[in-house]
Amino acid sequence: MEAADLLCDSLFLWMKNRKECAEELRVLAEAATPVLSKTGVVTRPMVPISVTATGGTADCGTSPLVEEGMSSSTFNKATELIEEDEKVGTSIKKHLQDLKDQCGGAQLGDHADELDCEVTSLLMCALARRDNTHVTLDFLRAFNRATVFRHMTPGGLDPVEAESFICRALGLDRVPVIKSSLKVLDAIGLDRPLSNLIVTCEEMVKRNRVTEASKFLWDSARDILEGQQELQEQLDEMHKIIQKLFQMKHLMKNLGGYSLRINQDYCNEISGDNTVDPRTEEEAHGNEFTDLQFSLGRLIRILPDSRTPDGSHIHIVIVAHGRIDDRFMPAGVLVPTDNITDTILYSPWNCSIDPRAAFAIAQGNIQVTDREFQNMANCEPDPLPQRWNSMRGSHHDIPEILLSPLTPEEAWIGFEWFFRDIGIEIEDRIIIFPYLDPQDQVNASEDLIPLSIFISKISDILLAQGKTATVHLAANLTRRAGSPLMPEEWGRQYAYTSDGTVMTVNMDDRNMNSLLLAIFRSVFDKNRR
Repeated sequence: MEAADLLCDSLFLWMKNRKECAEELRVLAEAATPVLSKTGVVTRPMVPISVTATGGTADCGTSPLVEEGMSSSTFNKATELIEEDEKVGTSIKKHLQDLKDQCGGAQLGDHADELDCEVTSLLMCALARRDNTHVTLDFLRAFNRATVFRHMTPGGLDPVEAESFICRALGLDRVPVIKSSLKVLDAIGLDRPLSNLIVTCEEMVKRNRVTEASKFLWDSARDILEGQQELQEQLDEMHKIIQKLFQMKHLMKNLGGYSLRINQDYCNEISGDNTVDPRTEEEAHGNEFTDLQFSLGRLIRILPDSRTPDGSHIHIVIVAHGRIDDRFMPAGVLVPTDNITDTILYSPWNCSIDPRAAFAIAQGNIQVTDREFQNMANCEPDPLPQRWNSMRGSHHDIPEILLSPLTPEEAWIGFEWFFRDIGIEIEDRIIIFPYLDPQDQVNASEDLIPLSIFISKISDILLAQGKTATVHLAANLTRRAGSPLMPEEWGRQYAYTSDGTVMTVNMDDRNMNSLLLAIFRSVFDKNRR
């Protein structure tokens, strides 16, 4: 049996024993009240009982409480439970130390976040096995890193903003209320043995602090029960999360009924209320989510078969129609979890791309030095950074990026033929992810979905598959109709162009796949559309 399973079993036994201890201390307090309320000072010599993890059952005859009239059976039952509690507590400490050693505790340090995350993940995995729920350790570890231990991931959102944006990416309303395992085990009082309770009570009686002794027993019973309940609540919360992750992974495998409803239910259970972001509610029922669901289904089906040189990291190129809005948000919303290593944008703000630029992005061989700009009303963006626009490295807010799907007329024949006969992967590392309208919809969709929603769902899928990805966007970043020019804000974050500017790249046509270029031309060639 693994250390995490032994620890899990011991924790459940500890909770059972602690609940019984609390109940028995209440009985003891009730029985002690009339004894301790007798007039006069107790004059008998006080011989404390001895209750240890290795000792035998306490001798009730040595306690003045029994000698003053308390039931010996009540007293003995309480002391036996306390003795058993210490045995279980010792067992928990041993299994916890074994688990720390298994996770490399000697190298990482007892309080290292890396160690804490691994212990928590292994404990959750043991809980899943106890409940016969198949959730992989990698899945749980990735979830914990994205939520409870979010601060371990460098870059991305500022920690103050992480709670809102990271958890939205996982379908949560806020960071789960689970605490790290080590902190929980510290908080429940494992280092505070119960064997001293009766000894302390007897010392109070010896000093004639009768009322205080009775209250001490009641308070101790309450404190024990609160510690037991705290651990119970934490394990229950972990169990809920495990069940939700299991449902999410199951739904991702067969997409039937996949919707935001499971995420909304999860939000409500975690947050304790029934309020859901109205915008999320709209996304769950709008036509745009049907399109997104359809496209995600294609990605889900190909990810398990993708093979990369390093085994797990891939590059996903989202191909779609794009617009930017006048609403701004932290750039880190596009790198919500550590399984999204970065999101890369290529054109300046308010700039479109042509088929050659989109092709180069999809091929993964676009270079900053190859970019050129056409149809500029004023001048080339100045200053123009000699790098692509990395969301992981940005410290400024970005305009919201809205995507709409490619229609059957534009893309279906080409994408379907290309991916069926050649495959959707390029050079074993790049996955082209076209955001497509379902084939039976003949009219261009006017529905728009934020890129952040795309990336949050991709993050969920990667989480289930145990992979990481860099996301690349092949889409126009021109301003949405009716949105104002915002040169100061755009320029502060990266760079911008005047209306009508198109970014292209200077490439050797001999290196181009003519079929794939023709597909991108059907989507991005403004002269054709």
